[in-house]
Amino acid sequence: MSQRLQPSTDVPVLTASDAERQLEGRARLITAAVRPHAELEELLSGRRWRRALLKQPERVPALVAQAEALKEALERVHRRAASEAWEESTPVWREARELSQRRERLTALARRRLEALAEAPPNLPLEEVLTRLDARVRQSANWELTPGEVLAFETDARWHPGRRLVRGLIPHPTRRHSVVPYFVLVGVGVLGALLMGAHPLSLEDVAPALFMSVTFGLMAAILGSVLWPLLRSLVWPLLGSGQVRITSERLLWKPAFGAPQAVRLGTIPDGGITVDDFSLDLRVKGDRQMHARAVLDAMEVAALLELHRQPPLRGAARRGVRLERVAILSATLEERGQEARKGHCVLHPGGVSFIPEQQGPKALQAITGKSTSLEAFHADGVLEALRWLPRAEFDACVASVVKATGGTFWDARSARHVPGTSASKEVRIESGGSVLKGQWAWAQAAAVEAVLRDWSSGARFPRLRGPFRQRQK
Repeated sequence: MSQRLQPSTDVPVLTASDAERQLEGRARLITAAVRPHAELEELLSGRRWRRALLKQPERVPALVAQAEALKEALERVHRRAASEAWEESTPVWREARELSQRRERLTALARRRLEALAEAPPNLPLEEVLTRLDARVRQSANWELTPGEVLAFETDARWHPGRRLVRGLIPHPTRRHSVVPYFVLVGVGVLGALLMGAHPLSLEDVAPALFMSVTFGLMAAILGSVLWPLLRSLVWPLLGSGQVRITSERLLWKPAFGAPQAVRLGTIPDGGITVDDFSLDLRVKGDRQMHARAVLDAMEVAALLELHRQPPLRGAARRGVRLERVAILSATLEERGQEARKGHCVLHPGGVSFIPEQQGPKALQAITGKSTSLEAFHADGVLEALRWLPRAEFDACVASVVKATGGTFWDARSARHVPGTSASKEVRIESGGSVLKGQWAWAQAAAVEAVLRDWSSGARFPRLRGPFRQRQK
């Protein structure tokens, strides 16, 4: 009896050539994409990745150009491998898996690099992240002002040897260092293992090594605790130097080494400005991420950024006009039956306002209507920034600051100016038994004189006198 031939149930083994032929060129596309992705991952993993990326302007566009075709090829391979149960060793399937994994790593790496420069929306595909990163790296900030842009504030933190010397000598309170160098601990551990091993060594054998470990450890401790702070104090002024500008549109930072950085004021969100109280590093998040190191006026700069990025000062500097008959002076207020208080006074045609010292955060909150995380600082910089406002808004903001900080206001009718000597740079104002003494600089002489003459309509007070001002006959 003849037996009927049964059809074979064995699944034919898929060869590499069969897979490539069925994929119609997609396998060659995947193979060709492996090397560019690997090279870009290595480039972005390096310490000088920005410089390397700038030297290869064609790398990212070339990879992005193949994005759609490569995505379709990988999806096709994954579907065919799942439906046809391809073996793990199939070349095209193996390359597709490795490339997909590399793309995931590359996406995470590129995103970290992008977030170090600017805010990035979540769940961006690899090609979009790379495109934004490449554009950010090649987008250089213009240190010079653009047409219509007004300089509102500028500070130069390039050389402050005394203050930076002290900063360099004091260790960071949150960065604790081990008193015993690590290699001393390792050496003692190795020696202990030798002594307790199967063939313990004698004390004579390990004594020289133990002596050398302890000696070098003590020398390292001395170098680390004495000489390194001295060296750091000398290097600190140079490495932590730079210049800050706040304009009507941008925050600019030009470090001693490297290209200038810029953040547009309108892109800074609430909580986007932070200051390290010890190192005075200023960090700003906006359309770009900025890290300005060792800005000695970091608190004041942060406060000015908070003012200029939101109402009422948002865009006020665009007019390019500041109030002239205003003088902000260091002052002392002596009230009857109370201790003298130090702070700042604001002389303006309507009168004089006194704000106690270290009340900058309250002054800032009174103007913006929002709480701030900035530590205590003087309010004179905040008051000076208000001069970009029109007269009525300026007076209203100063009145809010006086109320919020527990200050004092005397109107021009109740305040009486007491002229001083010709060499004095002090303005003495009395009202109801209280005395306000303000110290003015030569650059403020004209403004102080103009305000006082406004109070008296040119009749009651003599002109301020000094070495460079002759008394009028």
